Amino acid sequence: MRRDIEKITQDLNIASTDFNSLGIYEDWHKIEEKIYNTFCQIDHPKSRPIWLWEYFKLDTYSLSIKNPYQILEQLVNPNEEIWFFLNGDRDKFWFYQGKITAITKVISESSYIDEIYLVSKKYDWLICINHHDTLIATGKSMATRLKNIAAARS
Repeated sequence: MRRDIEKITQDLNIASTDFNSLGIYEDWHKIEEKIYNTFCQIDHPKSRPIWLWEYFKLDTYSLSIKNPYQILEQLVNPNEEIWFFLNGDRDKFWFYQGKITAITKVISESSYIDEIYLVSKKYDWLICINHHDTLIATGKSMATRLKNIAAARS
């Protein structure tokens, strides 16, 4: 999957300032742990779920639609750099950072992505698109933003 994403970014000429992977020397473990502690109710001191959306502890709002990634740009400020991570293997996340326009392009061109997560670098909010094509928002004002978009669509 990482090779697929790398090929997509090259084919679409996405600048590394708009989207790039976190390297092996960047502290993605610390980022991952902060995400779990901020957004999830974890009952086991060492076990961490891959499907975070089943463990959200803050208010959430969800919307089931076809191609949910298409409304991400309505939710996230286009100038904000955010964390983007997904599960490539059943027990491991792959972390990236970038801006929502580039992230949306990568998602739309990917042949197979199971679960994706987008997180504010301030850990204010988290957005998930799960394997059921359900878009789930949680955290500071993001659930309300999604609820307002859903209301406008109906």
